[in-house]
Amino acid sequence: MACGLLSIGPSPNGGIFVEGGRVCWVAANGLQRRLRDLLRLRSNLDEASLDRLYERCRVEGRLLGQTLVEEGRISANEFEAALRLHSAECLLYLCRSRETVSWSPRKGRGYSPRFTFRIDDLLFDAIALLTPQNQGTAQRELGRLDAPGRFGAAFLLNAAGDTAVPVATLGGRPSVETLSALGEWALSVPKASREFGAPTRFTLASTSSAGTLSVWWRDALLFVVRCDDRASVAALTAHHLGCS
Repeated sequence: MACGLLSIGPSPNGGIFVEGGRVCWVAANGLQRRLRDLLRLRSNLDEASLDRLYERCRVEGRLLGQTLVEEGRISANEFEAALRLHSAECLLYLCRSRETVSWSPRKGRGYSPRFTFRIDDLLFDAIALLTPQNQGTAQRELGRLDAPGRFGAAFLLNAAGDTAVPVATLGGRPSVETLSALGEWALSVPKASREFGAPTRFTLASTSSAGTLSVWWRDALLFVVRCDDRASVAALTAHHLGCS
């Protein structure tokens, strides 16, 4: 799998390091100190002690976070939380940049899989920072529909209604590519409704794989759920009608 750095800007302004197809870290200029602050707040070290440990890790070529965990200075869960929060913050910062993006293959450092994460994990962590209220609303709505044979996602629409950003999922976590395709399909329904001058709030569509897709939206949130059997379709439709 790919291993290297996705750089943002020629300087660069920051980047995303990937090893074995998983994100190891995201960094942005101006936020370098932020990760150390997050680690200090979660560890049993004061600022001076953390600075000394950082320097020792730099000289010995060791990873600061993993060393903190190995030496009992921070729990594995706390380190993971700090790393993911910092990476999400940096991703949002980098996404505001209009700089060019470049990829450079690099040799991995053997990051522990325990402290790396999937690209979609990073996406949803960033969404949680960007719009926590919409994500919470979507998670509660989909949570009420959780049952075997159902799969779907909720998307946040922009003001023009032509861009859908995934904010929550149902029935497992699909790949970013699957989410993108699902969002594009779901967007076609409100677009068609506007073109025909008959706006709808809920619609069903059969798929070539014999499943049924349900699409509805509430304010800026667009939901799409696939049901594999008629019982699920009936239950989901009844739920929607009862909540409308």
